[in-house]
Amino acid sequence: MIAVIQEVQLTLQIGLNARLFPGNWRPARQEIAFAASGGFQAIQFPGPEHGLDAERLGAEAASVATALRQAQLVPVMEMLIRVDAQGRTEAGRTPLEVIRANLPAIGGLGCPVVHIHLVPAAGYPAATMREIEARFVADLAAGVALAREHGFRLGFEHNEPLVGLCSDPEVCAGILTAVPDLGLVWDLNHTIPAHLAGFLALAGRMTMLHISDTPLPTVNSHLPLGMGTLDFGGYLGAVQQRGFSGQAILEIGGLPQSGGYGRDTDAALLDSLARLRQANGDQ
Repeated sequence: MIAVIQEVQLTLQIGLNARLFPGNWRPARQEIAFAASGGFQAIQFPGPEHGLDAERLGAEAASVATALRQAQLVPVMEMLIRVDAQGRTEAGRTPLEVIRANLPAIGGLGCPVVHIHLVPAAGYPAATMREIEARFVADLAAGVALAREHGFRLGFEHNEPLVGLCSDPEVCAGILTAVPDLGLVWDLNHTIPAHLAGFLALAGRMTMLHISDTPLPTVNSHLPLGMGTLDFGGYLGAVQQRGFSGQAILEIGGLPQSGGYGRDTDAALLDSLARLRQANGDQ
């Protein structure tokens, strides 16, 4: 367990990851209706390489934005970007170009918080990972300026250690030092116990949390809450004690190592929401 000061209770806006996946797709307005009826406060949209469009949403962004306002849900966006050794996508785009492609959707939906999750397309040597990170810093600096111009906050998400890119809290701290005003998305499910203190030290720069369960010491399982061994109460108390207040997105579904995809059912999301509220001491 993690020792925390129990009196500290800051605001968490618990949200879900919109199920707009190719193999598990529901129209955005349907996801919004489910989120609102279930008591969620935020919803995370994908930011594809070519930009989030009406086909992926199932409606025009303006219509989805109206539904979000009526449901009083905060929209956020994750741009999951797989890059080669040169830091570019398979189509040759840089992370900055992916941000630009998603600007119409970011503005149209009214996302106040956006982040990039950079993932290597292969298991590159450590030296190559450092080169990708160096290029990423330049794109993030330009992205922060773009975000400021368009009225949203930009962050980046770390990976689990085996991924090898943006995986160590010291590396993440270096990126944050190099790019003022950049945020960090902390994924509890990506964090090995040895890195916990290092990531908690960055709480003041965190713009969002990603939450799912995992059977430690194995990480990155993305299980519904209660199916692993993470101490959510301790983690949430510790990060809030250090100043975090914002969106906490449930990213459950399962990877092949934990039984496969498809675990993000309505029932699993609602149960995980209840468990997360209880762990956070919410009434």
